[in-house]
Amino acid sequence: MKLGSVVKYHCPRSASPSVVSSPCSPDDISGTDIMAALGMTLRRAPLGYSAFCGKMNLSHQDKERTVRLLTAIGLNRSVFYPALRKLVDSERLAVIRVLANYAFLDYARSPDTELPCHACNSTGWKKGKRCSKCGGKGMMRAACKDCKGRGQSVHRLKTQMQGVPVYQHCQRCAGHGFERIASAVVFSAVCQVTESISQDTWNKSVKQLLAFLISELYREEAWAEKHLSVITK
Repeated sequence: MKLGSVVKYHCPRSASPSVVSSPCSPDDISGTDIMAALGMTLRRAPLGYSAFCGKMNLSHQDKERTVRLLTAIGLNRSVFYPALRKLVDSERLAVIRVLANYAFLDYARSPDTELPCHACNSTGWKKGKRCSKCGGKGMMRAACKDCKGRGQSVHRLKTQMQGVPVYQHCQRCAGHGFERIASAVVFSAVCQVTESISQDTWNKSVKQLLAFLISELYREEAWAEKHLSVITK
């Protein structure tokens, strides 16, 4: 059983999880067994399971748990960063919380994620006219502007040479299909809680911790999926 199958068991309109065929056993897994398996996965891989559920908007509690657990990891990791180690405890905690929140937001992004339009301050209007950037909606999709969320774009030179469309990973979004959160946005948020971290220190050191926390979420999700697969064999 994969983590992607978890979503339907949290949706009240989905089919009842009474029977699920196990790929490794002739027996069926009952709904009670599935709930028990999810509970065991949460216990063994709390961060990965919570992060996935939070990303899929299954509950607000999962998002809060993810940020809390990720903050604890960030605090332990911060001892390797002199710029953070020299901060007072309360200030360092505030910075790590900011990093953990933005790490989760980046991890949970998809092409369909809606973002406030900065051109019109989410009002939908600019200088008395409908905002041309968001079309008056006040919100915009995070989908890459070049590949429109597909993750692939046409290689113009090879397409012209071969006479058929040749696709490549989108250069703008690196094949993700959506734009990542700019590090400048996170740095601006960090500056709201401390003035002890300069732009140079951010670029050379602290920004690396943000990247570590994002990658940690992906590693933990894979770890949770491995546990769930083993439990539901």
